[in-house]
Amino acid sequence: MTAAKDHIELTPLGDGVRLCASCIPRGRCRLGLRGQGLDAEGVAHFHLECDSGHEGGPGVAHGGWTASVLDEMLGSVALLHKRLTVTKSLTVEFLRPVPINQPLLGRSWNERIDGHRWHNAGEITLAATGALLGRAVGVFSERDPSHFQRHQEWLATQIGEAP
Repeated sequence: MTAAKDHIELTPLGDGVRLCASCIPRGRCRLGLRGQGLDAEGVAHFHLECDSGHEGGPGVAHGGWTASVLDEMLGSVALLHKRLTVTKSLTVEFLRPVPINQPLLGRSWNERIDGHRWHNAGEITLAATGALLGRAVGVFSERDPSHFQRHQEWLATQIGEAP
């Protein structure tokens, strides 16, 4: 990691801009993302921690937490570039158990864009040593802001409700 990347300004989460719909009312990320920033090369950096509410095995994060956090980090790449995307596919590699209540670091980046599809990758490391704990690759489809309204309309037709 270059010296410039060591001094990335991480913005605290909770301003209502980078939080998902469920976390906005809480004013914090329930997955434990504490801050994020974008470096000069477009790589997103995160401070995070898995609390005991997501414990799977004794002292370690549930695999679903790891997958969710990687999905959030990879999806944030486009968001930090002011583009809205939704997850199309996500492949997670669990390399080591993720400890709970320990500072972690995350990085995610775009590998390429094909049309409206962002191919992103990322990783989670132990902050104390830099040990690689998990990584993921995913494809994210770019959407316009009306995407969620269209989904609600579609869902209403599926469950027999008037839109």
